[in-house]
Amino acid sequence: MTVSLAVDLAAAIRGAAQVAQACVVESFPEPADRAPIPLVIVDQEDAVRLISAVRPKVVYLMEVAFDPEEEMAAVAEALSALGLHKVPLPLAAASRRVTGHAGEVRTTLAGFMVDGVLHASSASAEWHDAFDKVVDETLASATDDAQSRGRVEASAASADIVAKAAVLAGHPSFNFGRVSFEKRQTLAAAIFPECDVHTIREVTRYAENLFWLEESGFKPLD
Repeated sequence: MTVSLAVDLAAAIRGAAQVAQACVVESFPEPADRAPIPLVIVDQEDAVRLISAVRPKVVYLMEVAFDPEEEMAAVAEALSALGLHKVPLPLAAASRRVTGHAGEVRTTLAGFMVDGVLHASSASAEWHDAFDKVVDETLASATDDAQSRGRVEASAASADIVAKAAVLAGHPSFNFGRVSFEKRQTLAAAIFPECDVHTIREVTRYAENLFWLEESGFKPLD
């Protein structure tokens, strides 16, 4: 056994394929959208046993090398999309810990067909699992923070629309002449020139509801 389950799996599959005289293809089959292949996930021991027993003609084997720069760039991009433009300290520390593994196999995927069923086995290096765990925790935390900010911003935007709608509904021109939504929207744009089209539309819609409520004579229940 080595210090990497990914390396162990690759070595075991290559050994079994050699004994079975199977052709090893450095790839892994992509599932077809129209004709999905039945898939069975097996562990390393069962994969080796099946290859020895059924002697498939082809064994697919993909060994993915670790590229720390590429993976950190992808994580940084994901964090930036969530509004976090600086890598958190725990993730930066985790990245430094795995930098020395650059070029090593981080993940191994193996597969072979038995009676029309794709049997697949996979393994990843323990050090990469630890790194992935920190990445997942960082992204989850950043997502939660982004959602919290979004709720606060949405609440503030809603309060602003309500306030502007009250101003619009109370303007003397709001119900002047033959009114229409478009005319009231034009009035809103004139009163609030700093607002975008979407905000003007929401302000006008809410103002019409406020005006209707006032005109209906509605009084709050005690």
